[in-house]
Amino acid sequence: MTTEGGELFGKSLGQSVGSGLLATGIAGLVLYLYVRSSERMQSRLEVITEAGITNVFRHRSVRIKEQYNARLRKAKQIDIIGLGLSSFREDYAREFGEWSRRAKVRILLIDPDFPTKSQSLADFRDIEEGGTKGEIRNAVEAFEAEVAQHGDIDACRFKMRRMRTIPAINLLRIDDEIFWGPYLMDERSRNTPTLLVQRGGFMFNELERHFEATWKSAVPAPEE
Repeated sequence: MTTEGGELFGKSLGQSVGSGLLATGIAGLVLYLYVRSSERMQSRLEVITEAGITNVFRHRSVRIKEQYNARLRKAKQIDIIGLGLSSFREDYAREFGEWSRRAKVRILLIDPDFPTKSQSLADFRDIEEGGTKGEIRNAVEAFEAEVAQHGDIDACRFKMRRMRTIPAINLLRIDDEIFWGPYLMDERSRNTPTLLVQRGGFMFNELERHFEATWKSAVPAPEE
């Protein structure tokens, strides 16, 4: 081999080795980043699994009604925390009697007369949502009147109470799953994000305890 040929061969070999090392380095970097990404993904999945989160929705109420329907048709336990639940009443009032014959139902609404009728927490929440004063009061009273007019409701299994606090969250528990979401400033509650959690995760346990504590501190709805 000539000197010139040897130099060309050496240069070509060097370029090939260099390219190979570069490719190996890139492949190693990609593999490293993939492993790190996978670790982060695995960590996130573990957090979600531990919490018991199975779904997240941009809104609640009528916008995810189909999610409620499938579960409510066979529910044995229904627990609800809401402000006035006007949309819920409009959608499901005709089913209250049927629910009470096969399920334990407990509903918590905000007390529109607390601390006083003229300056109630419900009225303050109307302001926080950007609504009109009296909207929540009217919804609570309409809900209670609807229940009172149902002659087929089993009162021993279908119970309502009034909360003397502005709830931090809305909540709908159907058997071993809970839909819940926050109340936000300057936002109607029906438009807030909603999470779905299931029994077995720590969030279900915490929310279950929250409902029981809130129920215990609430007062019975007034007799019509």
